Amino acid sequence: MDFSEVRTGIFTSVLDEADAVVTVVVGESGCLLVDTGSSPTVGAAIRAGVLTLTDKPLQAVVLTHAHWDHALGLAAYTDVETIGHENLATDIGCTENVTWARRHGVDLTHVALPTTRLGLIAARDLGGVTAEIASYGPAHTRSDLIIAVPGRGVIIVGDLVESGPPQFDETSSLDGWVRTLDSLYSLLKDTTVVIPGHGAPLGPGEIAHFRTGLAGIWDQAEWAFYRGIPERELYEYDNLEWPWDRPTAEAGIAAAYRELATRPVPVAAPTF
Repeated sequence: MDFSEVRTGIFTSVLDEADAVVTVVVGESGCLLVDTGSSPTVGAAIRAGVLTLTDKPLQAVVLTHAHWDHALGLAAYTDVETIGHENLATDIGCTENVTWARRHGVDLTHVALPTTRLGLIAARDLGGVTAEIASYGPAHTRSDLIIAVPGRGVIIVGDLVESGPPQFDETSSLDGWVRTLDSLYSLLKDTTVVIPGHGAPLGPGEIAHFRTGLAGIWDQAEWAFYRGIPERELYEYDNLEWPWDRPTAEAGIAAAYRELATRPVPVAAPTF
């Protein structure tokens, strides 16, 4: 494991598989790990890497969401507190995870789950530094958690933001994702470092750009959905523009249409 120090006492490493990022926050009395890789073997390798960074005991492990490349190494941490969103046990069975598990012979019904299931907010004191853990609701998945370390000016966001295009699946809420990034952006200062689930650390401007792209898909899809424009026709519909590449935009459109289909039809305002 090769770790880089992003801020004092905060280290990141990029895993070989899927380039997933893991983060270690080191305090005076303990440390906290964010994400665990794709298997117990990878999780154990990460744990061994943490021992090269600090002699402080591993106090807790937090999962940013349920996708395989972030969550399936949790079995290497059965002797410490593990924290995940209360929806994580359900999201483990998402299509992306099932596809990956079949390819690798993994039984998702026997993977380790967090010992602490978080619904809203929590904090862990590591000695001189506090990690604040929060859910802003369904977004990239139904199990997203954000980990803020305000004393170090760092926020860890998993796949809520990436240096590349967003990834959508059946657990995504595109409307919720935009709202979550609005809330996230309100926390940022010019000097804040945002650690994504994949790629290099980001700044506030890159967060705003990513949020604008998601909002562009959501807003246009919502407009088209209530006008009865078929999903399959929307990408090439006249006078609309899409961020990112076509497969990403079409996946976002599909996610938006799924979400909109579950909502009541808006009632037109009365005329007088």
